[in-house]
Amino acid sequence: MAGTSTRSKAGQTQPSGQWIRADLRLAIYLRDRFTCLYCLADLHEAEPSDITLDHVVPRSSWPGGKAGVNAPANLVTACRSCNCSRQDKPLARFAGKEARAHVRRNTRRSIIKYRRLAKELIAGTTGGDENSGQSRTTKATGSRRKPGGSR
Repeated sequence: MAGTSTRSKAGQTQPSGQWIRADLRLAIYLRDRFTCLYCLADLHEAEPSDITLDHVVPRSSWPGGKAGVNAPANLVTACRSCNCSRQDKPLARFAGKEARAHVRRNTRRSIIKYRRLAKELIAGTTGGDENSGQSRTTKATGSRRKPGGSR
């Protein structure tokens, strides 16, 4: 699959896997706290290739147009194993009641603050919050460690 490409709206080609902006991808990972919403695996220490985005409503299920297919409310963090196992199965057939509740809760969260943080992280402009002793990154991901602390 390496080396394949897709056509964008402007007719330009882009490598597969780059169908979403890097800051939006990171924002969704942050919103979901780097956790697979299906099996609840902690993905903080996972290889980058094992952290994926999955469409809650599969692309193949969208009638007619593509409106909303890649919207943050239709995307969740998933480990590669769960994403590959699910394929295009409906969420109700793939995930249990608890996992579906996690998906609903996370996709209802506003992506705005996570997107802002993702852009800052990519630009390297995030700073610590002197008032609480926590960095903004650890606040967004739900981690309770202090800056400079080890995992």
